[in-house]
Amino acid sequence: MSVYINGIGAITPQGVYPSEDFLKEMKIFVPGRMTVVEPEYRQFIKPVPLRRMSKFIKMGLTSALMCMKDAGIEKPDAIITATGLGAVEDTDKFLDNLTDDNENLLNPTPFIQSTHNAVAARVAIETGCHNYNMTYVHKNSAFEQALLDTFLKINTGEYKNILLGGIEEITETNYELKKNVEFWKEGVTNDKLLENSSSKGAIAGEGALFFDLASEKSANTYAEVKNTETIFKLSLDFNETVTAFLNSVKLTPDDVDVVLLGTNGNVEEDFVYKPVMEMFKNASLAWYKHLCGEYETSSSFAMLLAARILKTREIPGTIALKSVSRKEIGNVLIYQQRFNRNHSFTVLSKC
Repeated sequence: MSVYINGIGAITPQGVYPSEDFLKEMKIFVPGRMTVVEPEYRQFIKPVPLRRMSKFIKMGLTSALMCMKDAGIEKPDAIITATGLGAVEDTDKFLDNLTDDNENLLNPTPFIQSTHNAVAARVAIETGCHNYNMTYVHKNSAFEQALLDTFLKINTGEYKNILLGGIEEITETNYELKKNVEFWKEGVTNDKLLENSSSKGAIAGEGALFFDLASEKSANTYAEVKNTETIFKLSLDFNETVTAFLNSVKLTPDDVDVVLLGTNGNVEEDFVYKPVMEMFKNASLAWYKHLCGEYETSSSFAMLLAARILKTREIPGTIALKSVSRKEIGNVLIYQQRFNRNHSFTVLSKC
């Protein structure tokens, strides 16, 4: 059974989507964190509950509601989300209160909102969806595992319409902790990331993206999701692994028109992408982490770009690494990994 992307809602460092201004110009950030451009939340959430929500919840709920509006649906059949770290800000607040107040008279709100499934639960409450509700927490492969579950649920015929989301936030405390172990680059802006790829570290990012995945096409369909696969460590030849994955959906390497890479400017990681760049010499190469930053579910941003490329038949100049002229763009392969682990492959095709 085919799986189609019928709607998208996104809050990213490059702005919100859907929007006519999205990616017209790349937003440049001062060295440090790439934070999302937040919308006017009151357009989507009532003022009273909005005051009690953390940034993590607001981003997730709003992007989900934006996605449903884009897809033209009022209630999904199921909700599946992915996050690597969950609500970091609320977790920090709860732990700080725990120590500051000697475990007495604690405010329950930060604890309730600190659970990883807080966004999925909130979306279910707002939409009245009482069916399957699942959150995946698998570091940098969390979104792919959630996508795989969505794919299986639709292909078994259990659900026809599923809301899939990837949400992550970066707080100042979390940023500083990882900076101390050279996780992030210092003094580098996102537009100069590749020029500084001979040093350690990436640029921190965050985002909230939701997709309406369905078993049937609509007037607003972006693309078809063919398949996704995650391999912890590559034990076979890279070309053999990718070819086998593409063969599973009756494609060959020559059928791939665009390869979207998870290159992040880290000298300890980017060398892994060299084999795929050599393998797909006849395909256009692009990247995306200079637009959204590095975070656990950043591959959801890649899926937004891939779906948009297939719908518009254009590759934004801000993401192009190598352009190859083709009559049309029919298939996009997304490949990302972290520190040579959790190699994830996802292929999308035009409708």
